[in-house]
Amino acid sequence: MKRPAAALPAAAALCLLGGLLLAGCTDDGERRTPLPVVPTSSGEASALPLPSPSLPPVVISDGCQGLVTPAQVQQATGLSVQASAGDGAAAVAQYGQAVQSLGLDARARMCPFGNAGGDQVTIVALTFPDAAQSQKLWTTIKSLEAVGGVGEAALSDKSKTLLARRGKAIVAVYLVVAAAPEANHLSQLQSVANAALAKA
Repeated sequence: MKRPAAALPAAAALCLLGGLLLAGCTDDGERRTPLPVVPTSSGEASALPLPSPSLPPVVISDGCQGLVTPAQVQQATGLSVQASAGDGAAAVAQYGQAVQSLGLDARARMCPFGNAGGDQVTIVALTFPDAAQSQKLWTTIKSLEAVGGVGEAALSDKSKTLLARRGKAIVAVYLVVAAAPEANHLSQLQSVANAALAKA
């Protein structure tokens, strides 16, 4: 079964900070109820029909909490995207728990956007009680190149990922432009991050 469009960027965004916050990023796939196995050795088939597999009910909750709007993301990226439905509150809770495991405290928000064409934008914001805590987390970030144009400090691969820090906030942006996923999208990443940092 194909995953919803929002699932990939949410997982990827979790992995953006996952190297910092989580022990590892894995994709366990969707939860499914296993089908019972019909015994073949008994020679007598059951007259009862097999139950169909079932998925848990879809939960729609807001993990973005007004951080950025679809209109802001569209203006920053030039992509026609909508807010993606999903259990945003549950995803945000994972960030909160991961931050606490490092002895830090932060308000987490996550905003996933996408469209049917495969364009995806996910923003994650962590707002700490003070700049010292955000700086402590920031110093653990590795493997991205320093860039300017956003916040007090920013790191990016210039294509899909940008992390930025300003004061007591850290924002992560994950972007997939379906028509040119490996192109240089630094200006779009910077614009989205700046919009998020304004309210983080």
